[in-house]
Amino acid sequence: MASLFAAVTLAALFAAVPAHARKKLPDRAAQKTLSQAVESYHRADFDGAIERFNRAIALYPDWKTAIAYRAMCRWAMGDKTGAAEDAEGALKLRPNSGQSHVGRGMARLIRKDLDGAQEDFEAAIEAEPDLPEAHYALGTVSSMRGDLAGALEHLDNAVRIKSNYAVALLLRGNVKDRLKKFRDAVKDYNRVLEITPRFTTVLYWRAKSLRDAKEYHKSLMDLDEFLEAAPDFVDGVYLRSNVRALTGDYEGAVADLDRVIELEPKRGLAYSNRGLARFRLGDKEGAVTDLRQAMALDPKRKAQILEVLEQVEVSEDAAAPKRAGRARAAEPAEEAGEDAGVAVEPVQARRPAVRPAPKASARPEPEAEDEAGSAAPAAEQDRPARLGASEEGGQEEAFFVP
Repeated sequence: MASLFAAVTLAALFAAVPAHARKKLPDRAAQKTLSQAVESYHRADFDGAIERFNRAIALYPDWKTAIAYRAMCRWAMGDKTGAAEDAEGALKLRPNSGQSHVGRGMARLIRKDLDGAQEDFEAAIEAEPDLPEAHYALGTVSSMRGDLAGALEHLDNAVRIKSNYAVALLLRGNVKDRLKKFRDAVKDYNRVLEITPRFTTVLYWRAKSLRDAKEYHKSLMDLDEFLEAAPDFVDGVYLRSNVRALTGDYEGAVADLDRVIELEPKRGLAYSNRGLARFRLGDKEGAVTDLRQAMALDPKRKAQILEVLEQVEVSEDAAAPKRAGRARAAEPAEEAGEDAGVAVEPVQARRPAVRPAPKASARPEPEAEDEAGSAAPAAEQDRPARLGASEEGGQEEAFFVP
């Protein structure tokens, strides 16, 4: 009788609330669509994920958790304006589940509030210890802070919980590369391609790790395939020029650097690299012209470039100029800064338009939230000097030391 009275009382109270003030929760169809969108995101199917996030939000327009997840996906695709717009709305989220904590944490991450993001991600794990995206997100924060060992631990947890978590594997490969575990990084990139074969952007990142593992032939194979799909991806062309030079293919290096300069006429290192490659080919005049242009475009390296230029000008033949020491200020493939090392950096802004095939495999429905290789053929002594890896930008190197 008491329970019946309580039920009747609650019903009466609910009826007393105006219809427009009652909180409608996402229905089953909306929850299922969000689960499918998150699964697509896990698999690095960003286009398919965006489509499904849009559908979920259309079914429940004020769904801040879905909006927050879409923000992270947009960020992954390089749509920083769209990501910022979504993050602005998602910051108003009042989490009551692990997934909604991850959503608000993602919004905070995009706003560069690392402390707030970490707090949310840790709360998500406390609520749902086996929520893979919470561990992945903590790995992202650690990576952004430069705590590579911590990032690796969190990403290992994410992959342990969900073995086909392509985005986590992608970031873990990047972290391993930054830890100079190049062959381990390649294994993670291999796994990403097994999960999402058409996501060919990962070939670029695998090529970088293969280069640093001195697997130059395999690196070139990846770059050739990658650039066939994305011929104007300037960092890919630049990387191939680097690997070609390391194998002694200076003609190929010059051809690639011609293309880099066509795409980015003010890229100083491209001129200095091309100058050295031209010098190797016996084109002393072209080398001098390029090195002078490099000095004009890159005044902070003027003294270093001038040292090499003087060696070229007094040389009698195409012997390589002496190495001018190892530099730390390498030109990274991505813009160095706060985003370097973020999970989605490998496919940010300049991601070529490669559409991976979506595969629906829905996760359990989310809770509704309470909201208001090969050895190089070139001998070691014949290889041009190389820049050391940039502390901020990751693994990019140039073969020229100005």
